[in-house]
Amino acid sequence: MTFDIHTAAAPAPVKRRSLLARTRTVARRLKRDRSGLALIEFAFSLPIFMGLGFYGVEVANLAITQMKMSQVALNMADNASRIGTLNATLGAKVINEAQINDVFQAASIQAGAAGIYQDGRTVLSSLEVNAQGGQTIMWQRCKGILFEDSDYGPQGTGATGTGFAGMGPPADRIQASTGTAVMYVELTYIYHPLFGDMFMQDQELRQEAAYTVRDAREIGKPPTNNVSSARQSTCNKYDAILPQTSDAQIASAQAANQDARNNDMKDGVMDGNAGQGNNKGVCTGLICTKV
Repeated sequence: MTFDIHTAAAPAPVKRRSLLARTRTVARRLKRDRSGLALIEFAFSLPIFMGLGFYGVEVANLAITQMKMSQVALNMADNASRIGTLNATLGAKVINEAQINDVFQAASIQAGAAGIYQDGRTVLSSLEVNAQGGQTIMWQRCKGILFEDSDYGPQGTGATGTGFAGMGPPADRIQASTGTAVMYVELTYIYHPLFGDMFMQDQELRQEAAYTVRDAREIGKPPTNNVSSARQSTCNKYDAILPQTSDAQIASAQAANQDARNNDMKDGVMDGNAGQGNNKGVCTGLICTKV
């Protein structure tokens, strides 16, 4: 009796060698492939370019805002130099508080969304000649809730004598001439960056401008008061009250501010503050009170 014994050859090693060969071929092709290299490089560089782009936008916006504040200050001084109502008896223009408020209103309109009185302050001074021939700030009006005052002193500075040198940079003081006045504007504005503190902190922008009064004007005395005390823009106030602000809005802001002050005195905790450094106060919408 004979038996046929058939031994089958195992194909697995052949398949493994074929799979390994294909894997090596694919690996060599991938090693030589450069089709996705640009996309990978772009993915790595995109955050850098985006950061540079956002920074450029931030710097450009800061420059535009600075230029806008410069134009606002110039136009405000120019407008203040033109206001007044002709008095036939005096043969000169007489100005009043309502006209000064209109100057502040025009500046607000020009600044637009920048909100120069909510985030800043403007100081308008009438630089004149006193009885002794020296320079004096005959009157001064302010608008804005930021706790910033004139760098050259309050109303009445230089009322007597010749010790007050005028207004402007120390090396280039501006002085009024006898019989006329110079409208001097100091504008301070806090710039809030577009992207928070990602690239820069809040920036204090400051602009100054001056114009000589264009026409003959009554000088040597404050403007005629033809508005209520709440609407008079004296520099002991820190508010954003403008001609179009209603009496109801003013009354509401005053009441809220008084309530906040009373609460602060009661619990000793300051609930609102504005300004920079140690300049603090209670702010309620249109009105701030320095403490």
